[in-house]
Amino acid sequence: MSKRVYKFTSADHGISNLLNTRLKLSTIDDLNDPFDLCPIDTTDPVISNAMDAVITHFRQTTAILCFSRNWDNLLLWSHYGASHTGICLGFDIPDSSLGANYDTDVLYQPNLLQILRPEDVNFDLVSRSLRTKHESWSYEQEVRMFVGLNDPPDASGLRWIEFGPNLVLKEIIIGAQCHPKVSKEVEDAVKKYGHSVKCSWAGMRPDAFLLVKQDHPPHWHASVK
Repeated sequence: MSKRVYKFTSADHGISNLLNTRLKLSTIDDLNDPFDLCPIDTTDPVISNAMDAVITHFRQTTAILCFSRNWDNLLLWSHYGASHTGICLGFDIPDSSLGANYDTDVLYQPNLLQILRPEDVNFDLVSRSLRTKHESWSYEQEVRMFVGLNDPPDASGLRWIEFGPNLVLKEIIIGAQCHPKVSKEVEDAVKKYGHSVKCSWAGMRPDAFLLVKQDHPPHWHASVK
């Protein structure tokens, strides 16, 4: 069993992902929330030092893939999909609720976690820290996949994960404002996957602030030279 998750990206990066059948891994230093991996009250210096050690270990051993549970979030398209000019990649990944232990849903809350004793900085706390963010991020409906840093970085210092059994590409959704020329490049890049990957377009519903999947480009593409 698996579940569908979505990765928003610019068209350029998305096309590169499709052609090279891989995604770039993020490290803790790439994350855009300074409280990531440390959503804990660290006013106690002993607890602060213990958490610093945990974060240092994580930085050295683990990378992250960040997804969303939904493809049609307007803000995600704007923030991560290059203002709706990018694309959204849909993947099937193992469902951790069925024992796969491969991903985790992020939890959102209003306040920092409170730790009473340094000895409470244990595996369970680390696991909770990895999936806790402030409630203002809840619109992302984030799912995180953690990947061990087993392979060295490439010549540019980047790390990658290949598409495979635990990261199965199933669909591509082209942004509502993606230029026709770029849209055609995405379509061409998807051809190598045959019928195993569906390509569609994000269309704007005429009666609501909602996006829907369409099997054809938006009508305005025909007027763009």
